[in-house]
Amino acid sequence: MPVKESATYVLSFARFLSYGRCAENPLPVLRLIMSQNNRGAAQVSLMWVIALAVIMLMSLGFAFLQNQAGTKTNQDLVEARAATASAKADLTALRLQRSEEIRQIGFADSDGSTISIAAMQAGINEFTTRFGLDGGQITTLEALASPVFAKHSEVLGQRDALQTEVNQLRNDLEARNTASQTAMREKDSTIADLRRQMEDQANTKDGQIVDIERTRDALREQLRDRESEVTNITALLDQQARDAAGAYATMSQRNAILSNRLNDVARRADTPDGTILAADSDLRRAWIDRGSNDRITVGMTFEVRNANTNALKGKLRVTTVEAGRAQTAVISQVDQYDPVRADDIILNPVYDPSRKPVAALLGNGFGKCNANDMRSMLERVGVEVREGVSAETDYLLLGTPFFDEETGDVINWDSNDSHKAATSLSVAVIPMRDWSQWLGL
Repeated sequence: MPVKESATYVLSFARFLSYGRCAENPLPVLRLIMSQNNRGAAQVSLMWVIALAVIMLMSLGFAFLQNQAGTKTNQDLVEARAATASAKADLTALRLQRSEEIRQIGFADSDGSTISIAAMQAGINEFTTRFGLDGGQITTLEALASPVFAKHSEVLGQRDALQTEVNQLRNDLEARNTASQTAMREKDSTIADLRRQMEDQANTKDGQIVDIERTRDALREQLRDRESEVTNITALLDQQARDAAGAYATMSQRNAILSNRLNDVARRADTPDGTILAADSDLRRAWIDRGSNDRITVGMTFEVRNANTNALKGKLRVTTVEAGRAQTAVISQVDQYDPVRADDIILNPVYDPSRKPVAALLGNGFGKCNANDMRSMLERVGVEVREGVSAETDYLLLGTPFFDEETGDVINWDSNDSHKAATSLSVAVIPMRDWSQWLGL
């Protein structure tokens, strides 16, 4: 290999080592050298020897340099640790001194490590507010002392002035007490004079008492005349009592009639209107022994009660009507473990299969129906509608209330003559939400 090319290979190898990668992995350099054109086996072997020698020398030099750098680094680390320990000791001493200063000055923050400027400013503001100082000219605690002392001296002067005023007030109070004692003595003298006047008036009253006794005798005569009048009035009251007794007998007879009628209504309420023929708890269906021949219509509702105990078990609504029976839907059930069964009884407060009840209508309308439509619908379920309320009326069915044409206010039912008659005759008054539900309208 020529000397020039060998020098080129060595320089290339040195540059590669200068990047710090030769000591770790010299194979790339060897590959670079071997990639050149072989010009002889002897030359290649020589280059290999030279390369290995250079690598060994460079590795030893790099290891020496690293050892020197490590020693220097350790020395720097020891010195830095010593400096750090000294700095920590100084910092501890400074913190102790700072804590003592903060303890003496006050106004420390939440952790007590530094003085809180906000707390100090708040204290200055409180002093300026309480003592009425000019806060714009006071920014430090040192500047606060002189005006506070001046204010304190001013307050002491005001206190002395007030003490002088209190002493004056005490002198005035003693003078007023002296005047009050003088007034009390004058009052006692006045009371003695008044007592003498009262004695004189008492002597005068004795003469007046004699005159009053004469007047009393005259009043007694008048009292005897009044007693005679009371006797006459008592006789008149006895006659009125006899008349009232007769009226009471008449009212008692009427009440007896009404009581019988109420008893009939009570017995009617307890009388079954029909019986359950069959029931299916899964389908929530039941069949009753009343149909179109008994004036049953679709939509009517019945209570279901136990035939033996009369306990409420649920409620039915008629869905299909035949001549002698009707199918119903169970719309409510009191106890799921005691469903509607056959032989249970049904009741409807308005419906009566044995007689034709009489009803009267009162209202400005009846939902979507007028009075004529209501009359026809009630006739279909066996309820006779009559004009007005009488002793034969069973129910007064209320519709839409009346309104005052001038004010637009609702007129109370109590002011209507039919409602008053129904109340006096103990006729059942049923609102629209109830009779429409029971009749299925």
